[in-house]
Amino acid sequence: MEARFALPVSIEQVAVVIKQMSRSDRERLLDLAPELRQMPLYAARPQEDSGLAVVERMRGEVRRALGGQLLSLSEPFLGDLTLGQYLELPDGECGRLWDAWAEIELEELEELDVHLDAVPAR
Repeated sequence: MEARFALPVSIEQVAVVIKQMSRSDRERLLDLAPELRQMPLYAARPQEDSGLAVVERMRGEVRRALGGQLLSLSEPFLGDLTLGQYLELPDGECGRLWDAWAEIELEELEELDVHLDAVPAR
């Protein structure tokens, strides 16, 4: 078990002192505490925190919710667009649509109770 000692100063105070050290003093500090050399410059975040990991997890959840059945490109998606039409839009147009949809107050929308397998009437 590693012994830990309470510092009479805060970590912030230690950081201020290190910032004021000369290069030779920093080298000496690293010689006195070689474990500092072995520490990564940035603590690795758990993979769950990465954006791609979150997207993949969400995709998995959606696929499970759909029973493994992917949406058809002719499936109604958002507004009057099918999934295929939406995917063909240029990025700028997608951005404008999301901006417009983000301005809609969800509390102002009429809530409808529907069955889980309901399909919109056209």
